[in-house]
Amino acid sequence: MQTKQGSMLQSLRSVQAFLDANATVLAGVVTSGARKRVDDLVADLDGHADTQSTSTLVAQGATQDQQALRLALLRDHMAPIAKIAAAELPDTPGVEPLRMPRGRPSVERLKALAVGMAAAAEPYTSVFTAAGLADDFVAQLNAAADALLQTMGKRKQSRVVTAGATSGLRTKLSMGRRFVHALDAMVKSALKGDPDLLREWNVAKRVELVPGVPHRTAKATPPAPTPAPAPTPAPTPAAA
Repeated sequence: MQTKQGSMLQSLRSVQAFLDANATVLAGVVTSGARKRVDDLVADLDGHADTQSTSTLVAQGATQDQQALRLALLRDHMAPIAKIAAAELPDTPGVEPLRMPRGRPSVERLKALAVGMAAAAEPYTSVFTAAGLADDFVAQLNAAADALLQTMGKRKQSRVVTAGATSGLRTKLSMGRRFVHALDAMVKSALKGDPDLLREWNVAKRVELVPGVPHRTAKATPPAPTPAPAPTPAPTPAAA
């Protein structure tokens, strides 16, 4: 959950706690529809927060899996084939796909290069197995490439879920603040003769500013430019 969203949710819980602690004085407010809506929204927000947290962890796990599977594909499958091909096969255009990829290709590109390597290596199976690779090295290479690509879908889906939960949090929190404003009018009316409780209410409903997070401030108006002095007129020449 974003820091600002967490502060807003905490303010809603503080409102609930204040109303519950002063239920006798605020009997009409505690049983109002606005209070019921705040309770329902907090329950929904807890669900969105749990979903957001879980999907974020899943996405992080998928990223870690992707890095591990990329390394395994390159190190354990593609590199041995490339080294054996360079040592055992003639340098012809047909063995070009058996070279290691350059740079850091995307997952989709690396998958395509691995599949191309597998197809190019298959006609030389006897050469690779004689050099020490497993009889099913081509199948292993294709399986490793497929496993890498699958992490893309898992990570993407987790990000979609996270985005949906974040959007739900934003919408529900905005609604919650509107209901707090409605409760504010009722609480102030009920506590008009109790300034101490009113001060407590003002603290409870407030969304606390988060230390270290910049907040918008009004831009200073730049000073008006100082006008340039008028030029001094040239002296009139004296008459002869």
